[in-house]
Amino acid sequence: MYKAASLFTLALLAASPVLAADICKGDVPEEVVLAERYQYKVAGTGRLHLHTGPSEKCINKKVFVIPGDDLVAFTEAGDNGEWTSVMYMAKNGDDYSGWVRTERLRFMGAMGGNMSPETIRFYQKAAKAAADGKLGSPTAEAH
Repeated sequence: MYKAASLFTLALLAASPVLAADICKGDVPEEVVLAERYQYKVAGTGRLHLHTGPSEKCINKKVFVIPGDDLVAFTEAGDNGEWTSVMYMAKNGDDYSGWVRTERLRFMGAMGGNMSPETIRFYQKAAKAAADGKLGSPTAEAH
């Protein structure tokens, strides 16, 4: 009995890094695809590292953006949209994608093909709130 329980525990411990690695490789539970592409600026201070998945465990220490950099968002993840997948276009034309903490983002606007007047007004209000200092996703309350 003790031996079987020990083997089971070892199997769970061995599987844990694999489970964490799945998120880091793009297997994201509860991911919300944004209807429009959100435009953000990096806020706060210091480097904002891109992650390969929506987890602190997935940090890419070689790739980061700095306050004032422009980002385009594609999806959000987490119970309250704590993580946002973004793309950064460098001045030399190279692009970088990854996940960042939504709390470090200042909403600048949205772009999309067929936005209704109501949607445009919503994003205008969200942009004003961001200009007044609110950080994060304009739809954070909706999650």
